Amino acid sequence: MSLNYADKVSFSETIAEFMKQNKNELKNAGFTVESRIGEQEDKNKEYIKQDAIQEKLKAEVVKQTKLALDALDDAYKFASSNTDAMVGVLGKDTALAKRLRKLREQMHHNSKKEE
Repeated sequence: MSLNYADKVSFSETIAEFMKQNKNELKNAGFTVESRIGEQEDKNKEYIKQDAIQEKLKAEVVKQTKLALDALDDAYKFASSNTDAMVGVLGKDTALAKRLRKLREQMHHNSKKEE
């Protein structure tokens, strides 16, 4: 059985608290409780620190994804405008203009297949 993230957090915190509350009994039984409490608390602080870093990075990924998608939309719109301008300059019935229109049609046709 594998524990999930929340279960591991709860267990780690519960054990640290258990050792603190039962320090004397554990010490009398021969368990080196003082150093282990400190080490457990340090490990708990470390996962809290690393989790905060991870959450910050997740937010950065969302932000960066939006920037990347916006840049792609900008590039696509510019390519589309360039296509319109080239067709306009070449004349819509020329061979090159037909190739350009065919490229655009293929892109639209391919995107409909994916839907």
